Amino acid sequence: MGLPQAGLWLRRLWVLFQVALQVAVGKVFLILFPSRVKQHIVAMNRKNPHFSYDNWAPTLYSVQYFWFVLKVRWQRLEDRTEPGGLAPNCPVIRLSGQRCSIWDFMKGNRPLVLNFGSCTPSFLFKFDQFKRLIEDFCSIADFLIIYIEEAHASG
Repeated sequence: MGLPQAGLWLRRLWVLFQVALQVAVGKVFLILFPSRVKQHIVAMNRKNPHFSYDNWAPTLYSVQYFWFVLKVRWQRLEDRTEPGGLAPNCPVIRLSGQRCSIWDFMKGNRPLVLNFGSCTPSFLFKFDQFKRLIEDFCSIADFLIIYIEEAHASG
């Protein structure tokens, strides 16, 4: 194992420690101060009329939450994109089930605007703004929404 690989594993171990500590402290606060945690979370999302604490709270600091945050944070350790550069040619799946890659959606020299999100309240709240962006710039750019895994999936 070379040094870069060892460095990646050390960073992953550090991220594991951070996420475990954040989830543990969050869970303790949720148990000891449920009304204060609710008040804080609702205040953070007060501008979003679609936000519902009751729909979101059951998964907060759950085992699924821990694994999702850990997976995302580990993936970010290996991100290698530059502002203004090409997006990685990641595999995606169309609604039809067909597998393809992000670059398959590029058309000539037209910019491809990528919007990553899931059905979270904050994403849905800003969806109308994104639709207006598409309407304003569809003549000069293409747009692609990439649905990502739910952070607070139930079931």
